[in-house]
Amino acid sequence: MKQGQIKVTKENLLQWIENYRWMVETIEEARQSVAKADNNSYIGAKTAMYGIEATLPKASGGTSDPVFTEVQRRVYSLNYRIKEYEQKIAEVQMRIPLVHGDREIEVLHRLLDGDSMRAIGKHMKLSSTTIFRVRNNILGQMIVIEWK
Repeated sequence: MKQGQIKVTKENLLQWIENYRWMVETIEEARQSVAKADNNSYIGAKTAMYGIEATLPKASGGTSDPVFTEVQRRVYSLNYRIKEYEQKIAEVQMRIPLVHGDREIEVLHRLLDGDSMRAIGKHMKLSSTTIFRVRNNILGQMIVIEWK
């Protein structure tokens, strides 16, 4: 297993399917927080390249501003988590075509939408035991192949 790669087990896959919806929403939220101005450039402090401002002294060393340090911590933490969420989502998405059967596909998509097992059973007019069995069948189909 390469560094940065995640281990895909049946238990991990089940957890990723159950967490799929909020991971996607977290990624969307993180991407929206990066405000963009016109010309596709990011809003923020810029270093002057021309004019009198370019001749002024530039700050050197680090900052002792605790707010700036907190923002840096959050950005680093968020980027790390987002990359991890993207890997997990990609693993689930790559395995969706492996699921066969109308019932299995319907249950899988409802799980990915964040529906509970009880809600899925009620909608499909099936018992919760049957839904659990279908979910285990889905996991079996998705875990069959080992991705390289």
